[in-house]
Amino acid sequence: MVIGSEFRNPMDALVVDSVRRLLGDTSIGIDDNFMDIGGNSIIAVRLGQVLSEELGISRTARIIFKNPVLRDLSDKLSALVDDAA
Repeated sequence: MVIGSEFRNPMDALVVDSVRRLLGDTSIGIDDNFMDIGGNSIIAVRLGQVLSEELGISRTARIIFKNPVLRDLSDKLSALVDDAA
């Protein structure tokens, strides 16, 4: 995973790259809404599994539904990881 100029931090890169892989669309960016770009409940569960494994946190599918904009999702996940540390 390479952090390009489109990402503010490694969490942005992780979230966007994970969504890009699951949806097969490299044009997805940090300001996209997961549901608007083709995400659905099944893909949210898969994304949640990927992020849970990477970050060591649980219930990420719920977090995805509450924070569908990828920037917001990244911020929420960052806060949870910081709180867990």
